[in-house]
Amino acid sequence: METQYLKDHLGFLPQCLKEVVERRPHDPIEYIAHWLKKHVENEKYKQKKEEEARQLEKELELEELEKENRARRLEETLRFAEEEAARLKAKEERKAKEAASASKLPIVEEKEEPVTETHTEADNDENSSNLFGDIKEEDETKAEEEMKEIDTKEEEGESAEQETDKFETDDVEEGSPEETSGAAED
Repeated sequence: METQYLKDHLGFLPQCLKEVVERRPHDPIEYIAHWLKKHVENEKYKQKKEEEARQLEKELELEELEKENRARRLEETLRFAEEEAARLKAKEERKAKEAASASKLPIVEEKEEPVTETHTEADNDENSSNLFGDIKEEDETKAEEEMKEIDTKEEEGESAEQETDKFETDDVEEGSPEETSGAAED
């Protein structure tokens, strides 16, 4: 065990003594002292260089990782740009398709709405007693549909005046109860 310690920590001494024998300095003790001092400096220099080499390796690895990350980000950016271009192209194609369609109306996706109708006897009584109210609601619904139709026609370039004339003509043809009673009296 003692020999192993001497080999690990003082293994350089045989080399020092070998140089003393070869050179035969005037003061061998001073020569050994300078040699040991220089040996310590050399060892520190070697350790410093090894540490710098390890640090350089780490920096190179980090730089390589950074390059890979930049390349990955660039690929993602390009992929995103391609997806965006494809999305815009699809949108333009959809618009072109809508413009080319015969009805010139935008394509509407229908969604099913849940039907939840619950009638009570009180509702039935209200509905049966309010017959004139139902007629009024039907007229309002019909008027709303005709207004939507007018708006659609205006978007297509037809004038609103033609639709208004049609709306007034429909009202006259249907006739209100007052007009029909007046016509019956004449």
